[in-house]
Amino acid sequence: MKITYIAETSLTNRSAYTHHVLKMCDAFSKKGKVELIIPFDQEKFNFQKIKRNFLLKVKKNFTIRSILKINIVNFLIRLLFGLKVANFLKNNASDVIISRSLISSFFLCIFRVNHFLEIHTELKGLKKFFFIHLNFINSQYLIKIILISKSLSKKFNFIKKKKLLILHDAVDIKDFRFKIKNTKILKSVTYVGSFYKGKGVELLLELAGKFKGITFNIYGDTLSIHYQKLKNVKFHGYINYYQVPKVLMNSDILILPSANIQFGRANNINITNYNSPLKMFDYLASGKIILASKRDGICEILKHNYNSVIVQDYNLEAWSKALDKIITNKYILPKLRNNSIKTAKKNTWDERVVKILNSI
Repeated sequence: MKITYIAETSLTNRSAYTHHVLKMCDAFSKKGKVELIIPFDQEKFNFQKIKRNFLLKVKKNFTIRSILKINIVNFLIRLLFGLKVANFLKNNASDVIISRSLISSFFLCIFRVNHFLEIHTELKGLKKFFFIHLNFINSQYLIKIILISKSLSKKFNFIKKKKLLILHDAVDIKDFRFKIKNTKILKSVTYVGSFYKGKGVELLLELAGKFKGITFNIYGDTLSIHYQKLKNVKFHGYINYYQVPKVLMNSDILILPSANIQFGRANNINITNYNSPLKMFDYLASGKIILASKRDGICEILKHNYNSVIVQDYNLEAWSKALDKIITNKYILPKLRNNSIKTAKKNTWDERVVKILNSI
């Protein structure tokens, strides 16, 4: 089986987008020969380093094709990339085509090439015009539209349900060791991820000010000098994905403090209610206690008092009470840990690939 994956990403990019693309290609490579098509110049990539950084298991069946061999992407470049990709695939047949590029999908429909389109956010502006007002979204050449949560599907209620395939993000459980330490003494809280507006890092730091006996480990960017004065807060900077499992396995409590308004890569779109964060699945696979905001997309996977502790309100008082209950063992911690791993095992990249192939 020949599988083609299209993405507007540089393999040196450290974003969740790149992580998702590479892990999907890795999983698809177990089913056939995978070719990842990108706009960037692949000759500048050290694939062995990328393979190590993202813990890819692929040994064969995975190649990368650079269509444009450029180093920047803007709207005109995306148009050219989409056009060249569609023309290439029209003349070079593939059994399965997955596109993470809206514009490439647009041209694939025009060139009458069957494919899947995966979308992680609602459509606005020109994207909405192309796909809705030109009725492109209902093209017969668009096999399925893959969305990352049921909550996101509410933004696509103009599409027939049979056209939609809901698949949350996932995790490779082999990246994690399943030796759970059911310790009752909890000494650390960890956050791993970006610092986009709405990620809740500010709330996390306010919590640190109230729980001075707990060490708060933050992996990602750096914040202001003001917060660095907190003696129980440690900023570790950015880490590559291959380091994440060890960091999580050595933590006690993992925190996901999503705010009421959250912006991702598209900074004009609030993704907070339908986001399905990659880190959530890593958290689950680690078998640690998870403390998270009540958000629709998140709560499709995280269930209060089953595999996590969910905080109803986004304020310091509510989060302080929730964290205090965890620290004082008001919850059955071994149950939460075991159920988090059970949930992770149901949400793997391999399972995700099988569901896509079975939908054809």
